[in-house]
Amino acid sequence: MASLFARPDRELADHLSGVELHALFHDSLSNLGGKVPSLDGFRTERNPEHLHMDLKEEYERLFSGIPDEPVSLAESCYKPWTLDPACLLPFASEKELLMGDSAFHLLDLYRFYGLQLPDEFRGMPDHLVLELEFLSYLYQGEDDLAVKRFLEDHLDWVSSLKEALLKRNPHPFYETSIKVIDFYLEKEKKRLEIINDGKKNALSKAPHRPDAGRSSFDRLQQGRKT
Repeated sequence: MASLFARPDRELADHLSGVELHALFHDSLSNLGGKVPSLDGFRTERNPEHLHMDLKEEYERLFSGIPDEPVSLAESCYKPWTLDPACLLPFASEKELLMGDSAFHLLDLYRFYGLQLPDEFRGMPDHLVLELEFLSYLYQGEDDLAVKRFLEDHLDWVSSLKEALLKRNPHPFYETSIKVIDFYLEKEKKRLEIINDGKKNALSKAPHRPDAGRSSFDRLQQGRKT
């Protein structure tokens, strides 16, 4: 899912021009139960080369602020900059700022797991692409409790992103993408509600996001400590 909000490349356009992406998500989401959001944006008859150009232009319009204000893909922008009551900065409780509490917590998590932050995300370690890749990383190496804890600390802002994005009348691909991610996360949260918080797992040793203060991946590259 992380690749849905990475900068679009020709490979993505090729998948959209066929039926691969639509079929993949239709099968996967149908197994979760409930009404699956429309996947029309994952299927098109447009020429891949032209579609690639369309997606690149739309990505710039939506997320780079050309020509309008951008829709942020960083968690920090959707939450107060910090919850630390000792922080006396005048903008401490404001939103729409980068490198807030969530960003610093994720830096701690990446460091704990020996994951390298790509240069393009140095100023946004809580970018949606990285958070979804880290979620995938947890699925591969940790148990459900670790996943539940990460979803509680992060990715609880996606519904706000969806609201902001849909106001911009996005390309069908991005409209479908954000609805699919939001649908999946909500289903996953419900599945994990039964998990016992007292169960031991590796993430219990990882830095936990405080109530106050800071404490095969293409982008989050594996570099485990020895």
